[in-house]
Amino acid sequence: MSQLSLSQATTAILSSLLMDIKNGNIRRCESLGMSVEEIRALSQLNLDELHYLSQSHVSVLDVKLNHENFWLMLNQARIEQKRMLMIDRALELGGSMELIDKYFGLSPSEVSARRRLMGIESRQGRTQSLTESQDAALWTEWKAAGLTSPDSHQALEAMMLAAEQLELSLTAVWSRVCQWCRETSPSRRTDSPRRKEA
Repeated sequence: MSQLSLSQATTAILSSLLMDIKNGNIRRCESLGMSVEEIRALSQLNLDELHYLSQSHVSVLDVKLNHENFWLMLNQARIEQKRMLMIDRALELGGSMELIDKYFGLSPSEVSARRRLMGIESRQGRTQSLTESQDAALWTEWKAAGLTSPDSHQALEAMMLAAEQLELSLTAVWSRVCQWCRETSPSRRTDSPRRKEA
């Protein structure tokens, strides 16, 4: 890391620690190994002294990468990114608040905010009813996925794919698949779904 970068990091960290102290919080200072005398001295720094410390060629900070935590946080960030992309895709396909809550745990207000950011208008009224041909095509897609429960993210992925391919609302697909899974056990699955009575 260059001297300029170290100076900028030093300024940011010392300023942050100073604000913590001013707010009566010294735990972060203690976690960095600072003694009571050092914390007291830091709390009494004026701007000129803080500037001198940040610009000094003698660094008061040792920068060290925690490799284990780095990879852990990086992997967690990638998992979260995939989760957010999946949420956005589900919303674009017409996923309801109930569906988003079930698979991702988002509250109605969070779903509404996400929809607004994406420019998606909320759909009112009953879930789309499938035609007989749509129902049959969806059954074929779901059966090909080889899944027996709609509860996993793998099942949601299969339902989203079917919604895209058949140009159906994800909520309508989810509702129908849930009905099939309630009606049909794996050991007694038939070759075609029972039609929902009007």
